[in-house]
Amino acid sequence: MPEVFHKLFNRLSGTWMTLRAKAHGAAMTAWRWCKALSASLGYYAAAAALLALLGTASHAYRLAPEERTEGGGGAPMAAVALQQPEPTPSATPEPARWVWPLEGEILGEYAEKEPVWSATLMQWQTHAALDIAGSPGEAVVACADGTVKDAWSDRLWGNTIAIEHADGWQSVYAGLNTLRLVTPGDEVSAGQVISSVGNSSACESEMAWHLHFEVTQEGEPVDFRILVEAQERATD
Repeated sequence: MPEVFHKLFNRLSGTWMTLRAKAHGAAMTAWRWCKALSASLGYYAAAAALLALLGTASHAYRLAPEERTEGGGGAPMAAVALQQPEPTPSATPEPARWVWPLEGEILGEYAEKEPVWSATLMQWQTHAALDIAGSPGEAVVACADGTVKDAWSDRLWGNTIAIEHADGWQSVYAGLNTLRLVTPGDEVSAGQVISSVGNSSACESEMAWHLHFEVTQEGEPVDFRILVEAQERATD
């Protein structure tokens, strides 16, 4: 057997290890057949027959990929399922728990659409807020958990604090006595003292000492009493 033919067989034998078992057996039978054929027909005829056999075996291998084995033998390879990380559920913010910022008589009713008379400005105007009476220096508390958005002294409304709450809610406290108890960015809890009753509101100076209190959701004014009543019904 010529040396070059022997090298060709050794190089191709590695490929045979990955073929189906029946193709491998057929190839070994063909090798014995090629040896005999080489002795009778010559080297080139035997090489042509061997290449034709390898092409047939490769075609059979491609037609049955599901039967390929890992490492050239044994059971077929099982499909590896990639484990996807489970999504982390996002925290759902709890609805706001409302408390009155000050317990007292309502001096100024909520009137978003119907104008009411202002004794200080001597004119009819809407009033999308509640004016709650209180004693000088009486504690004013946050109406719900939230973050202090701003605290400033307004020319008309006096000392004012705005607090942002969950779900787009915001509360505003005006006419306060002091701005020293909280600063913008502070986290506050429902019922936490944020200031005290004052009389710093120039546009409501003719009224008795009180808290001017507004609540909005996404910028739209809301009557706070509706929120409290709805909360009370939900807990009954």
